[in-house]
Amino acid sequence: MTGSPDSPQTVKQQVSEGFAATAPGYDTTGTEFFSVMGDHLVAHARIPAGAWVLDVGCGKGAVSIPATRAAGPSGRVTGIDLAPVMLAHAEERARRAGVANVSFRVGDAEDPGTHPGWEPGSFDVVLAGNVVQFLPRPAHAVWRWRTLLTPPGRLGVSWSVAEDPRWVPVIAAFDTRMPEGITGFAGMLRRPPFASVDTFEAMLAGCGFHAPATVLHRVTMTYRTPEHWWEAARSQGPWAVAWRHLPSERLQAAQHDAFARLDALRAPDGTLTRTLTFACTVAYKNQP
Repeated sequence: MTGSPDSPQTVKQQVSEGFAATAPGYDTTGTEFFSVMGDHLVAHARIPAGAWVLDVGCGKGAVSIPATRAAGPSGRVTGIDLAPVMLAHAEERARRAGVANVSFRVGDAEDPGTHPGWEPGSFDVVLAGNVVQFLPRPAHAVWRWRTLLTPPGRLGVSWSVAEDPRWVPVIAAFDTRMPEGITGFAGMLRRPPFASVDTFEAMLAGCGFHAPATVLHRVTMTYRTPEHWWEAARSQGPWAVAWRHLPSERLQAAQHDAFARLDALRAPDGTLTRTLTFACTVAYKNQP
């Protein structure tokens, strides 16, 4: 690994390595919401037929595949991700879905314009599904995305707005034990400009986008047991970007505290429910 511990390149490499490590179980634990949010984002973006679409930080293709259907046979979707193992899963999902006008390649969501052949104005739509909050320089990324859009192009972004209030102490059990210098999961999601819809839309406007509009979506997940939740957490963002850095003793103590809190949240049948709030924000390179 090169660069200082908090340099953008080092942070991106650490996040990429984290998601690569979670790839086998990512979005496969029976509590999936990435595909649900992918469908919401594509619907909100209103992709024109025949559009050329870039999906940054595509993961396993939760956004790329519905975007391909929306763009139709005359359109084209390219998904990029820094984790090659994620791209292999995305290619397999696309094959099973029977969509042909989509391709995947290794690429940096924060600086996609570095790809040879991608000149300014190469895409009609840029989509970013639940990735912008994990980038070290979100405003820089948004600015780079804008350069790749055609003059009437549009940006569609989904991002986390709010945790289920009952679950805040559960997440805090881990975040409060993070090593010095490493941001906890909730802190990463709530850092500027993600404190509110207004601040996020203001960031887009500051990067030259017009008419940002946000729609909120609530996704409720059900876990059979606290152990089921822990299995899901270890295959998603909390583990990939934050909690995997916890020393073993702190991790064990955090898990013990979290499970104690979860026991108090269980329904009579032993299950746990959690409702997360996400935003889908669309903005335009020029006035629509």
